[in-house]
Amino acid sequence: MSASATNLSAPPVVILVRPQLGENIGAAARAMMNCGLHDLRLVAPRDGWPNPAALPMAAGGAKIIENATVYDDVGAAAHDLTFLAALSARRRDMPVRMADPRGVTAEILPHGSRAGLMFGPEKSGLDNEEVVRADRLVTADLNPDYPSLNLAQAVLMMAWEWRVAALDSAGPVPGPDEEAPATILERDRFHDRLEAELDEGGFFISPEMAPAVKRNLRALFARAAPSSQEISTLHGVIQALTKRRDRKKSG
Repeated sequence: MSASATNLSAPPVVILVRPQLGENIGAAARAMMNCGLHDLRLVAPRDGWPNPAALPMAAGGAKIIENATVYDDVGAAAHDLTFLAALSARRRDMPVRMADPRGVTAEILPHGSRAGLMFGPEKSGLDNEEVVRADRLVTADLNPDYPSLNLAQAVLMMAWEWRVAALDSAGPVPGPDEEAPATILERDRFHDRLEAELDEGGFFISPEMAPAVKRNLRALFARAAPSSQEISTLHGVIQALTKRRDRKKSG
């Protein structure tokens, strides 16, 4: 098997967050099929699932629609992924690393099918709490007077860029690190514990600022791209730092 065929055999996952129209979900599945992607995950589709409007629009991607899985939130949909790219028509005032559709493919390829492409709902796009879970915020340099793509167009653009990069790759893509990168689930569990302990310790003084501070903390650790072992070490750090406080409370 050629190197490019090997790379094509491990496409990224597509996550549609709160998609609104079944027709758009079907068209996105067709775009995925055009480029060889097959794992479609839906987060809280507005009109429920399955949606009879999706299948006709999927055309040759009908199997993708039939095998699509549904989740309550982004964390659940991305639980087993080790790299997540959030697609947006606009830049955000957030400490999340930026990339363009072509540039991010070099980071996606090493993660194979444990990479994810995340798209927001048609009307509003992803919210900040969803974007901050991603490793990269991806925006395309489109006409600034009208940068918005419909859902299927956005999926096709990213799927095509991935396919071109996979076909152009001269050899098997190396793993992202010698150590296994942490999954989104492992990251979420760490952040939940960190935020709970910081809250218990009185760190979040201002309720109004707390959400922004929490997003900044998530972005900080996302930029570090921790491995599973490093996440375990960070859990140990929290344990050591809170042990004395817990002993005082119990005494």
